[in-house]
Amino acid sequence: MDAVRRFVGGEQDNWDIWIPQLAGAIRATVNRSTGKTPNLLMLGREINLPADLMFEPCQPIPSQGVEDYVSKLTRVTREAHELARDKLKQSQRRMKRNYDLRILERTYGEGDKVYVLVDAVGKGKCRKLCPPWRGPGVVLKKLTPYLFRVQMRNKVLTVNHDKLKPCRDRQLPAWISNFSIAEIPDGDVGPQEVYCLCRKPWDNRFMIQCDFCSEWFHGSCINLSPSEALSIDKFKCKGCGT
Repeated sequence: MDAVRRFVGGEQDNWDIWIPQLAGAIRATVNRSTGKTPNLLMLGREINLPADLMFEPCQPIPSQGVEDYVSKLTRVTREAHELARDKLKQSQRRMKRNYDLRILERTYGEGDKVYVLVDAVGKGKCRKLCPPWRGPGVVLKKLTPYLFRVQMRNKVLTVNHDKLKPCRDRQLPAWISNFSIAEIPDGDVGPQEVYCLCRKPWDNRFMIQCDFCSEWFHGSCINLSPSEALSIDKFKCKGCGT
């Protein structure tokens, strides 16, 4: 889309006319990740460009028999794929290194106050006008060195460390001041407790609490994802809605 956007400029009514030319240019361009052109990886050779057809090569290309051509094509394709795989591994290591340099790994303990980065916004809302962070919430448990279970006001989320930031607010909401980790449903404590419409235990699944009846619901039972739950200010279950 970047190529189409740069090519058409201000005229956006005929962009589809130039797709074959743009696709041909992309296929004939060396890919940064593979180090080869898509034409070479797909066809085993480079295609003739308009410039090649207009200007004859300085040296004539020797003719080849069918067997020699097939053998050379197979060898060139195999070598190109092997080089592309090696180049892709190098690109993956480089991208991982660059990503790790930008990521600040923080460790959180149980009871720490954090903000959660919002990946999605509710329907009808503009992402640019919505605050990027929601919270504050409380870290309930450290699942892995990078994953944490976080209690928001009315929902429990499993969040990666790069989507959390410490909360240093002087004034905290009342529910955090009165919050206790023992208040939320836990799979290790009280496994016989049941919740939701399905009347089943927590089972390490995403849950959200109704702000009106304080009942907990599994996100899968009410067709609600964690990202969608972050965009809800006050959740009302169907029972309280009616």
